[in-house]
Amino acid sequence: MNASSKELASLLDTRRFLFFTGDSRAAQRLAAVLRHDGVVVQEDIVPDRLSARLAELGPQMVLLDFGVDDNEPAKLLHATDLARTLARVAPALPVVAVGSMTRPQGAVAALRAGVRDFIDPDDEVEVRDVVRRVLQSHASSHPSNQGQLVALLGVRAGLGTTTLAAHLTTLVQLQGQREGRPGSLRGPAALLDLGLPVADGQLYLNVSGNFHFAEAVRNLRRFDETLVNTALTRSASGVAVISLPRDLAEMRTISHADSLGLLEKLRQHFGLLLADVGGFSNPDFVAGMVRAADQTWLVTDQSVGALVSLADVLRDLDGRDVDRARLRLVVNRYDERYGMTAEQIAQRFDVTLLGTLPDRPLALMNSTNQGRLLHEVADRDPYVRAVQGLVESLASYDQAVPPGTTWLSRWLPGLHKHLMSR
Repeated sequence: MNASSKELASLLDTRRFLFFTGDSRAAQRLAAVLRHDGVVVQEDIVPDRLSARLAELGPQMVLLDFGVDDNEPAKLLHATDLARTLARVAPALPVVAVGSMTRPQGAVAALRAGVRDFIDPDDEVEVRDVVRRVLQSHASSHPSNQGQLVALLGVRAGLGTTTLAAHLTTLVQLQGQREGRPGSLRGPAALLDLGLPVADGQLYLNVSGNFHFAEAVRNLRRFDETLVNTALTRSASGVAVISLPRDLAEMRTISHADSLGLLEKLRQHFGLLLADVGGFSNPDFVAGMVRAADQTWLVTDQSVGALVSLADVLRDLDGRDVDRARLRLVVNRYDERYGMTAEQIAQRFDVTLLGTLPDRPLALMNSTNQGRLLHEVADRDPYVRAVQGLVESLASYDQAVPPGTTWLSRWLPGLHKHLMSR
């Protein structure tokens, strides 16, 4: 059954089973059987909200109700749709069907939907044995090595967000190579170049490629190590880059759920996945990205226009149940002589200050016009040293937070509302 509100404090350290069912009695029964193995969270949802709820709750297993109900003939079809959507957006997540052995039509439907494990809540011993076996098998075949997802959100276009993204991913990659690893955060670095203008990230990294974000989403089912190594564009330092399609109309052909599924896929292949969404115009997509991210950095400068945009972005995120405590502020082109200090801006907007980047327009334009990043021509420049400080903060965060433990914590406010409403 659903966790009560007083269980929230310990829920972060508890295994979670997400049970998609409208049958509260079945959920209560299963929760009682599995009470020593974890918390069963009941959810009744349509497939197009599936990825969002997976990101919210971060379950270790999904349970699907394949029980036969003569009064609800579409129930098995609904469970089948969920199973097929799960296979597309979260193929690594263990799925177990729930039903009754006295009504074998449910087990047959589950097998046809690709769900290989089936449990009957009336057989307590079998329920525990199957669940533990599936979890153990999954743990051995899918070690927890998800990379860090960082959303870099420029509060408006033209604030240097993409410039920061290019330098940040490259310095992470180079640091890993110096340490004898392909990347410094459990793997190589990748840039999701989703800012506007389109493909500016490719421009700054001096690469070009045709495999774009929409195409990657369309190839979600075959997104494996081979595709990662052959299709993705890479810079000279080894940073993988996926940009928006030149024709933005192609973005209308992919779903929000599949886009979030791609993020999960990419996190399995990269130690750092940096998503530059500066200037991106879809607020629902941006909010979904922020929720899925381990960290979100808001990039602003000290200008009046940027600060007004910062207020608007924060207001929009607040309205979409994004926890402001998880946001961090980066003030670019910073000079105390320009007006409000970075500390004053952070205090005024109630956002934790992560760092500042000095105003270095001449040095940055000079290196860009040479087709190079600033650290390649002046590795002791104040801007490079400031970005290196942000790289160190990424490494500190990665070491402090064990893999696989952050998803529920960043969704805790929304989860609390969900649980209290039941």
